[in-house]
Amino acid sequence: MLLALAILAVLAAAPIEVGTDLVDAGKLESGLRARIGPELDDWQVRVTPTGLAGQVQVTIARRDGQSFGQTVQFTGKTVEDRTRELAAGIALLIEVYPQQPPPPAADATTQPPTPTPPGQEHLPPLPEPPEQPPATPPRPALRGWLGLGPRIELGSGLRYEAGLDLMGGLWLVREHIQPIISLGFSGGARHGISVLHGRFGAGAAFGAPLGPGDRLWLGAHVLGHAMYVHAAERATDATWLSSTEVGGLLQYRGRRLFLGLRTGVDLTLPTLSIRGTRGVVRREVPRWCFGLMFGVVFG
Repeated sequence: MLLALAILAVLAAAPIEVGTDLVDAGKLESGLRARIGPELDDWQVRVTPTGLAGQVQVTIARRDGQSFGQTVQFTGKTVEDRTRELAAGIALLIEVYPQQPPPPAADATTQPPTPTPPGQEHLPPLPEPPEQPPATPPRPALRGWLGLGPRIELGSGLRYEAGLDLMGGLWLVREHIQPIISLGFSGGARHGISVLHGRFGAGAAFGAPLGPGDRLWLGAHVLGHAMYVHAAERATDATWLSSTEVGGLLQYRGRRLFLGLRTGVDLTLPTLSIRGTRGVVRREVPRWCFGLMFGVVFG
C-alpha cells in the first residue's frame, strides 16, 4: 500500500506540464534532462498558452514553494525548433535563479517592497536565438520566346518578296527590354530575274507588358542584319548588303504559346540594281515589311 502511494505521489508531481501544442512535451522533457540532469526533479515546470499567437507562459516552481514565471514569444517556425528554443530558455532560468540577489531587508526608513504575485517576478529574458543570415532570394529564371513565321516586303523596283524568319528573344529589365536574334530567308522575281537573299543579325525591342495578366507586350524594335543577295537569270550574281528593320511589334504570351506581329520599314544599303536581258530590277530603299511569328514561351 505504501509503495503504491509513493508511485502515485511521484506521478502526481510530474516535473513538466505542457498545456499547448506549440511544443512537444516529450522532447521538451528530454531536452531539459540533457541540460540539467537529475536536478530537474527538484523543479516543477508548467507551460500554458497566453491566447496570443506563438506565445506561452512558463511558470517554474521549486519544491520549497517559491515560483517565478516568464512570457515566451517563439521565433521558431516548427514544433521542433520551438521545443529546442523553450528547453534552452528554461534551462537558463533554472541555472540563474540561485544567483538572484536576495531582496534588501526593510528598516525603519525604508518602505517594504510591494509583493509581486507568484509567477510574475522579474527575471532576465530568455536568450535570443542566433541570428540567421538573410536567405538570398533565388534568381528568377530567364523568360523568353522562340518562333518561326512568314515575312513579306513591299517596295518599288522588286515589288514583292516573301520568306520565313526564325527569331528568338528574352524579356529582361522587368520585361521592358528584349534582346532579339533573327535569321531569315526571302525571295522574289521580276523581269525573269529571281532574287534570293538570306540575312542574320540581332537587335532589341523596347516596351512594356499590358493587358490582363501581362499577356500582351507592346513595343518598338530595331534589328540590324548582314544580308547575302543572290540574283539569277542567264548569269548569276551575288553580293553582301546591310539591312536594318525599324518598326513596332505586338506579342501575345500564353502559358506556352507565343504569337507575334511586327511591322515597319526595311532599310537596305546600298541600293541594289540588277540588269537582265528583259529589264532592270532595283531594290529601292525603304521597303515596307510585315511579319508574323508562331512559337513557344520558355522559362
